Amino acid sequence: MARMSAQKVPTAQHAALVSEIDAHNYRYYVLDDPSVTDAAFDALMKKLRALEEEHPELRTAHSPTQRVGGTARTTVAKVKHEVRMFSLDNAYSKEDMNEFFDRVRTGLPDAETPEFVVEPKLDGASLEVIYENGRLISASTRGDGETGEDITENVRTIRGVPSAIRHAGRITLRGEILIYRKDLVKLNVEREEEGLEPFSNPRNAAAGAVRMNDPKEVAARPLRALFYQLVEGDKMHASHAESLTFMAEQGLPTHRKEELANEDGVFALIEKVDAARPHYPYETDGAVVKVSSYKQEGMLGFTSKFPKWAIAYKFAPERTSTKVLSIEINVGRTGALTPVCVCDPVELSGTTVSRASLHNEDQIERLGIRVGDRVFIEKAGEIIPQVVSVDLTARDPKSVPYEMPEACPVCNTKAVRGLKDEASPELGEEATRKCPNKNCPAQVDARIHHYSRRFSMDVDHLGIAIIEQLTRAGLVSSVPDLYTLTVDAVKKLERHGEKSAKNLVSSIAASKERTLDRLLCGLGIPQVGQVAAKQLAEDLISLPQIRALSPEALRERVAGIHGFGPKMVDSVVEFFADPDEIALMDRLIALDVGRPQPVAKVATEGPLVGKSFCVTGVLTEKRETVHERLRAAGAEIHDSVKKNTCYLVAGEKTGKTKLDQAKKFGAIVIDEARLNALIAGEA
Repeated sequence: MARMSAQKVPTAQHAALVSEIDAHNYRYYVLDDPSVTDAAFDALMKKLRALEEEHPELRTAHSPTQRVGGTARTTVAKVKHEVRMFSLDNAYSKEDMNEFFDRVRTGLPDAETPEFVVEPKLDGASLEVIYENGRLISASTRGDGETGEDITENVRTIRGVPSAIRHAGRITLRGEILIYRKDLVKLNVEREEEGLEPFSNPRNAAAGAVRMNDPKEVAARPLRALFYQLVEGDKMHASHAESLTFMAEQGLPTHRKEELANEDGVFALIEKVDAARPHYPYETDGAVVKVSSYKQEGMLGFTSKFPKWAIAYKFAPERTSTKVLSIEINVGRTGALTPVCVCDPVELSGTTVSRASLHNEDQIERLGIRVGDRVFIEKAGEIIPQVVSVDLTARDPKSVPYEMPEACPVCNTKAVRGLKDEASPELGEEATRKCPNKNCPAQVDARIHHYSRRFSMDVDHLGIAIIEQLTRAGLVSSVPDLYTLTVDAVKKLERHGEKSAKNLVSSIAASKERTLDRLLCGLGIPQVGQVAAKQLAEDLISLPQIRALSPEALRERVAGIHGFGPKMVDSVVEFFADPDEIALMDRLIALDVGRPQPVAKVATEGPLVGKSFCVTGVLTEKRETVHERLRAAGAEIHDSVKKNTCYLVAGEKTGKTKLDQAKKFGAIVIDEARLNALIAGEA
């Protein structure tokens, strides 16, 4: 009977269904050319699930039904890369490219003429996968280049990454995990409906998702992958170009945008990629130029940081023109009145932009901007749209100069001109017009939002939209009120049920366990950022202890903290003497917030004792994690580059200002790989 039952297992039917679904996934996620409707695809998946429910022995880890994600991981396993994942050197001009070509020619024998592959530089989260015997067996992040995190189960949920390929040997692939622009728009709409903050760009959304602990949560994100490198491909092919063709033939998702050229034709291809990038479905921030021949790559080799046979040409920020419809004023947590340009919607770096920052009143005066002007906008750091210039040739002669309002547009309190916004350094050193009314609804919302941010008290489910709901409903008027919220009160708000209300209240309660440095950062003490808050917390232990100190005793304690100058000391003492802040802190203490929590201190021994670091840009780890590792090695952390800063750790998208400061003060600029070597005492 057992043999008869086995014969009835519909193996062929199951295999045919899997093959058909895989083919549709390939057309949708790889070719971006679906051949069936969503409803038809869902019907096939429903049929496959039913078949596997009836015959569980047919269900394997490689079945399309298993892409919904497995069991959440409780620990993060490390994976050592068999071949180091180098970063790429950058070029910003034709001169930089000519220097690269000179180095390539110098590194090759006279008889060797290089051919180059030019392809888009994908702006996502780096990925390595390994296939063995045609099956996906491993996936990992880049990490520090030598060691990454195991994300195999998360990558299995990405439908565009095949569970099986035809090639039977062992191959290692490199690529990027991405979210397409159109998918990010849909994802952000869903997040805003749930009261969550939208993602600022596809890269952040993808990088955060791929490292989640629960694969089921990863499966809910519209992740895709594109592969661009076959590691050790010279054993199978003669060139990088051949490897890219091989990957596409295996059904692996690739960008399919590579083109070959000799040295004279490379820059024309770079310009072609630049012109085409608004039309790509994904973000690109440059073009990668590689010597195609693996033999020549081997001759050229590597520096300690980069391959000598490849370079990334970084594009200037995309800039476009639009019309100013109006100028609105945002009121921040410190009362600073920040002008914002409301403009005709325009496509910019993959997103539709209808608002752009004007920074402050002085910027308005420098630009001479008027309502009705045509202006040029670009994204600062590829994230924040800002107005950079005005097209005076298109100005309406009847237009009039814009004047900042004399009163706060939210509470109508007379604005004060001439105060520097010490708590918001992004506004620069210019004098700022401020609303002096601390009870201004806009300031209240912004202070609560700052308190809840990840770098402060890290309160999940508390975005600005929910904060506005809570304050407008009269449930919250200041930070301590958050801790008095009940599930019954929250679930009466629009779009809030029992589950979302419980999640919010639980997240707020959990924030009581945050360390003192996070609380001090969340309180918004002028001139005190994350690093300074950490230094204060190392010395002052708890909020009740701080409140017990007299102003004189507090001044003495704070003045003794290394790096705290007179202005910072005055700012801290004045904050803790402010009657409004005293009342707020006493309420927090009564609500059991700010009690002693262990705060990691700078180690007195280690390879980096006596060294100071400033960390900036996008790294593979959260900045807070990098800070903790540095402190554990004995290093001191600086919020900005100062005269005594030893190293600037520059991740991706490091701003020019930080690099200029490093040059001015003589700080050594290093990448993440060098940082890890320093922490390990290897450099």
